[in-house]
Amino acid sequence: MKKSTQYGKGLAGFFFGLILATGIIAGILFFLNQGNQNVFKELTQPKQSEEPEILKPQDKAEKRPATDTSSTQADEEKAKAEKEAAEKEAAEKEAKAKEEAEKAAKEAQEKAEQAEREAKEKADKAEAEKAERETKEKAEKAAADKAEREAKERADKTAADKAEREAKEKAAKTEAEKEAAKKKLAEKKAELEKKRAEKAKAEKEATDKTAKDKKAADQLTDKQKERAERKLAEKKAAEAKKQNKPTPEQILNSGSIEKARKAANASTTKESSNTASKQSAEKAEAAVNSGKKAFLQLGSYADRSSADSQRAKLAILGVSSKVVESQNGDKTIYRVQSNTMPQEAAVKLQKNLQGHNINSLIRSSK
Repeated sequence: MKKSTQYGKGLAGFFFGLILATGIIAGILFFLNQGNQNVFKELTQPKQSEEPEILKPQDKAEKRPATDTSSTQADEEKAKAEKEAAEKEAAEKEAKAKEEAEKAAKEAQEKAEQAEREAKEKADKAEAEKAERETKEKAEKAAADKAEREAKERADKTAADKAEREAKEKAAKTEAEKEAAKKKLAEKKAELEKKRAEKAKAEKEATDKTAKDKKAADQLTDKQKERAERKLAEKKAAEAKKQNKPTPEQILNSGSIEKARKAANASTTKESSNTASKQSAEKAEAAVNSGKKAFLQLGSYADRSSADSQRAKLAILGVSSKVVESQNGDKTIYRVQSNTMPQEAAVKLQKNLQGHNINSLIRSSK
């Protein structure tokens, strides 16, 4: 609870005491002055002379007795002595009044000085209390500001540490995910390359075998040739059915291994039957378009991974393809293209791919 201090009360008391003392001294001097005037008036006032004697002429002059003269002189001396005594008494009273006035003035001055000292002490005390209170308030405010600043700094540091830790954890997690994705992609690419190599090897062997069988069949009669071709198609379908294994992409698309195997077998069977049924038509078309070469454009992508994925799908269907890079302004385009083949083979492959919902364009080979 703050202590209320009244300022200016001591100074007002000092002036009030000074005025009071001055009034008392003036009153004493006034009464003394009035008393002295009355004494002086009594001393200086002449006595009323007795009624003058009326002198009557006589025949003989009467002699005035000597006692009258001596009594008048005694009266004058007595009056003079009384006057001196009154003056002395008035002087003593005046000196005493002056002394009392000086004493009262001195006491009033001392009281005024004491009141001034007390007022000054009170003012100094009040000023000291105010300064002490202000110093205490400043110290408390500084301590509160310091505590608040330290708390804020601790909170900021904690938040910064937390954010930095979360950023590091996030970066580490992202890096780990990136490395895992890279590793998985590398494994997938390696597996794809392995399957592609196996597929190419199998295709080469089948092509060599087909060429060998075809060469042997050319030497037979038409009927024998037809029988040999049918047996060759059945044998090829059986081998494809036997060697056909579902790929991871077929398993993922079908949802189970059995469904993927059935889909692969159906595709192979369909291809074999189509091959057997359209051999005569192919021969006719080959005779017409024997001189033209073409290739199929099977897709155009902005990234290499999409192009590789399309190649993997085509490899599953038995179509050899490659990725050709080209620049379109500041962008790189990845086009999936088949190998160069005769025009009729390109038409046949395009129709076959349309049955698998794969669109393509036939491009003439330069």
